[in-house]
Amino acid sequence: MLIKSIILGLIQGLTEFLPISSSGHLVIFKSFLDMETQGVIWEIALHFSTLLAIFGVFYKDIFMILRNTFLSCKKIFSGESIISIFKNDPYTRIFLLIIIGTIPTVIIAFSFRNAFEGLFNKPGIAGYMLIVTGTMLWFTQYSLRTNSNKKILGVLDALIIGTVQGLAITPGISRSGTTIATATFRGVDRETAARFSFLLVIPVILGAMVMMAKDTITLKNEEISFLIIGSIVAAISGYISLRILIRIVNNGKLHLFSYYCWPVGLFVILYFI
Repeated sequence: MLIKSIILGLIQGLTEFLPISSSGHLVIFKSFLDMETQGVIWEIALHFSTLLAIFGVFYKDIFMILRNTFLSCKKIFSGESIISIFKNDPYTRIFLLIIIGTIPTVIIAFSFRNAFEGLFNKPGIAGYMLIVTGTMLWFTQYSLRTNSNKKILGVLDALIIGTVQGLAITPGISRSGTTIATATFRGVDRETAARFSFLLVIPVILGAMVMMAKDTITLKNEEISFLIIGSIVAAISGYISLRILIRIVNNGKLHLFSYYCWPVGLFVILYFI
């Protein structure tokens, strides 16, 4: 049980942020090792650990977004135009774009929930989708923009990135990889693409935690310690992997992960033929 807790924590922490698909690896590990997750409470704990990693890296951005959005609400009640605030306050703008980007994600998740859940029992699909992920990552090397040539993230960008995030529920599709890649394809600079990608997932994770929390589960006393250990491992490994990924993205080397996704995807496909 202890070893399984550590493995689950490492899988969640490393693959949630590195562009190699956490859901795809969970499907693959479950099939190869006959390893099941530990239920709803474990899912909530691991998602919470993911949030802690994001907060640990982007705490300054999150604080400024919440602070400026609060101040912007006061300005709106004082008669200032929301369009003017959207144009002039970058943090309030990001907050609104996160809301806009979350809408297509939620629509896709609820509309195709049963279809997506069925794919989690088909590891071969994860293999094909890893190849798709690798291909998208490969093309990021041709969509490079430096920080001196920034495009302002817009409403259409948020909607497209949010749609891609919704489709990334498919096992084997990396949420971080495809959303960052899509942003760079849209002309957004690497730093902004990475930051928006991980800020955009916060409401999704919170929503998923709330949905899962409706199914209350009682843990045995001995299971609580394993839950805490797995969560700590997920949070620490997630923080480290997120830091590493941001550095890789800023250096324009995101395409290197395609060399991992392609062979793993091909191996999984051939194994489950």
